[in-house]
Amino acid sequence: MNSFFEQYHPVFEVVCRILGNGWRVNKLDDCSSRIKLTSPQFKNYSVHIRMEKDRFSVVGSVDSRSWRSPHHVCTLSRKRNPVDIAADIERKILVNASQEVLQAIEYEKHQVEKKDEILILKGMLSQLVQLESWYGALTGFKAENGLNGKVTEQGDSYDLQIRGLSIRSHAQYSAPPCCNAPGRGKLACARANCGILRRKSA
Repeated sequence: MNSFFEQYHPVFEVVCRILGNGWRVNKLDDCSSRIKLTSPQFKNYSVHIRMEKDRFSVVGSVDSRSWRSPHHVCTLSRKRNPVDIAADIERKILVNASQEVLQAIEYEKHQVEKKDEILILKGMLSQLVQLESWYGALTGFKAENGLNGKVTEQGDSYDLQIRGLSIRSHAQYSAPPCCNAPGRGKLACARANCGILRRKSA
């Protein structure tokens, strides 16, 4: 008995030609119980067709590990002709595909930039202190002078929390000018010259 893919992929080859825009049956997909449609013009967007209760179950979404894509779903009679199937897929599944692809690309770009920013932050901190793991924080740290603490993310900025800084010891440390200077970037307080983690020079 032929698999779902073997039985219906000729139908969806025709559907793809009707859809245009580079849509094609992805023959690299190794699942015989479904048909996967992809297009180079819709980066990481895929349409999956399976048989459920004697009807085509069609699901379209952006394949992304970081961005939570909406899933567009519809069911179609397996007796419908390719022209009608293509029309329903375009109207019910692909209506916002271009916009969602752009949203996914932008989100993933932001995630990469954020990851690089965190690496820079940790790199600057490591010049001052020893970094340690801290549950629920970007990183913990421990300084040679006995201070320790953590760095957490607060929206689009970072929060530096320090422990072990008493009123008496506070007088022995210089306040970091970069932390309070107006107009400085959100990584400013982690600059190599930030003085709160160092003793004042004699």
